Amino acid sequence: MSAAMQAFAVDGHRARLLELINAHWTTQAVHAACQLHVPERLASGPATSNDIAAATGCHAPSLLRLLRALVALGLCTEDEDGRYALAAAGELLREDHPHSVRAWALLVGGVACRRWAELDQSVSTGVSHRRRHGGDDSFEELAHSRGAAEQFHRAMVEITRPMAGALARAVEPGDARLVVDVGGGSGELLAAVLARHPRLRGVLFDLPHGLEAAPAVLERAGVAERCRCVAGSFFDQVPEGGDLYLLKSVLHNWDDARSVQILRRCREAMAPGGRVLAIERLLPERMGTSACDRSVARSDLNMLVALGGRERRTSEYGALFAQAGLVLRPGVGAAGEFGILQAGAS
Repeated sequence: MSAAMQAFAVDGHRARLLELINAHWTTQAVHAACQLHVPERLASGPATSNDIAAATGCHAPSLLRLLRALVALGLCTEDEDGRYALAAAGELLREDHPHSVRAWALLVGGVACRRWAELDQSVSTGVSHRRRHGGDDSFEELAHSRGAAEQFHRAMVEITRPMAGALARAVEPGDARLVVDVGGGSGELLAAVLARHPRLRGVLFDLPHGLEAAPAVLERAGVAERCRCVAGSFFDQVPEGGDLYLLKSVLHNWDDARSVQILRRCREAMAPGGRVLAIERLLPERMGTSACDRSVARSDLNMLVALGGRERRTSEYGALFAQAGLVLRPGVGAAGEFGILQAGAS
């Protein structure tokens, strides 16, 4: 390779690397826009930066700089008269949009970003941000902050809702009659499963603060009469008699010992012939550079800094199932970037 070609290649790598290094600015720009309710101020149509500044109570010259950044990110547009409007992607940042990701933007740009700032310490010690700062690796803190709990669960709904239909189509209930969604939060997934399979009944199980929005979700889906909500901790026990136990993005929150404990509770509670379906991002045997690989890598590090949990390979989940008295059955299903692992009693 000639010196000129080598220099060209280095320049390309350097440009991409700098883009990766500087990527935090996009998260914070979106977070700031949502925190200041800029998308809501633009919902009724184009407006000048001064109009938006007055409506949001912001320093006008500084808000103008944020709006320019949002234009550069493709979230806003600017017309020839200097008026700003929401682009199609920016519409999804509105709180009232049916496909909103505002709560997720606030969560990632807020508390999650503060945890990620100490990623090096979590990597060095293997200890989550919570534990290093005197807490524990649980969701107990949400029970003491209604605001934090509401934001967290709204964010989980926003992330789950778009894929609930695909996951419901991928879940094969067989001859099951009762489905128990363990750690199911507001019930987006269980509602989709019940709507798709009218003969099924459901139990939605989570901590009390996780269930607060569930009645409205179940009612909207038309399945409230076939589903009951039960509050409790899956470390203690789960509702008994289920034919199918759903664990969607639950096990990745926890270390191996606590994951096995959750699975044992399901094993103890299930009806004869019952099954467990674990729906998780699955680590590939060898990491690549695809969007799916990046997604699971991001989630894996997020579990490290936030809860001390981790993403796992299929074989690693198989080992957890075995410790809980369950046998991983052949044939891994999939829905988007999520794998669906099925296990029955050994």
